Amino acid sequence: MHGIPENFRLDRVVGQGFNLIGLGRYQIQFHVSNLVSINVEGRWELRDSAGRIVDSDHKHAERDAYRVHQIIDVPIVRVAVAPPDSLTLSFQDGHTLTIFDSSAQHECFSIHFVGEPSIYV
Repeated sequence: MHGIPENFRLDRVVGQGFNLIGLGRYQIQFHVSNLVSINVEGRWELRDSAGRIVDSDHKHAERDAYRVHQIIDVPIVRVAVAPPDSLTLSFQDGHTLTIFDSSAQHECFSIHFVGEPSIYV
């Protein structure tokens, strides 16, 4: 919607792992307890260490299963931000999770650090 800001920093998640991934009707949520929640309403892709897509945003009726559970409790080793379009989290096992700002009209994701103002993209 607004694009990812040039000065956007998410480095605080390095060394952490998502301990909860929540599924909703129009949203998937990635949580690191007592630190951050990333709520995604737009496009996202989970790729394995070979770069193959293992999961991504689809309507519930179009899929047989979610595979995003593969990154639960796997430490994040790097964050790459590509303003204004995407951010990518790299995991210790080689998976990458890319979250995109894929709509000019609608919010695609939001980031909520505990005790800080939320960021909406």
